Amino acid sequence: MSTTPYRLDHLRRDGRLLTRFAHQLTVASGVPVGSRWNPSHSDPARAWQIAWWNGPTVALMRFLAADLAGSVVGVAIEDLQWSRTITPDAFALALITNVRAGRPPLGAHATCGQLMAALEQIDHPQRGTSRDVQLARRLARLGDHLEHGMVAFLQHYGLAGLGEGHLPVQGNLSVLRELQNDDGHNRLRGDSTSA
Repeated sequence: MSTTPYRLDHLRRDGRLLTRFAHQLTVASGVPVGSRWNPSHSDPARAWQIAWWNGPTVALMRFLAADLAGSVVGVAIEDLQWSRTITPDAFALALITNVRAGRPPLGAHATCGQLMAALEQIDHPQRGTSRDVQLARRLARLGDHLEHGMVAFLQHYGLAGLGEGHLPVQGNLSVLRELQNDDGHNRLRGDSTSA
């Protein structure tokens, strides 16, 4: 598949159309939506992808797109790929919600993968109280943005390890203090990884 000037002109034109359409989806969904070229060898017609983080489920985003059908002439909705990513912060928020409800961090799920699959079926998993969203960001950092790391941290330290409530009797308090001090230093430095 060569890239001729004719083909490049079509890619640019299609890219502009998809960018407009993604903007309309951003307005309709309430989350940033982007478009990207992602050719597939199995189905070359489905080369453009609509991508977003958290926000609506794929089913709801497709529904919103169908409602916008025809608003940008030249966008074939049926040919689009859909890519939703659940962020570590949203996963951490689900863990915190479970712990607040008196359940284990994974709730009724046996594995991180099962909880992630459940989050894929929930609209806007990133929404919570401002305090819980802040704790979720901290938990994601302390767990190195890894699902199992966040679960292990909560199992060992609970919400107290995030600065919420009383410290548990068990646990290594010196490690906990060190983690909390590191978190405070990152905030004071304005460390870009703490965002």
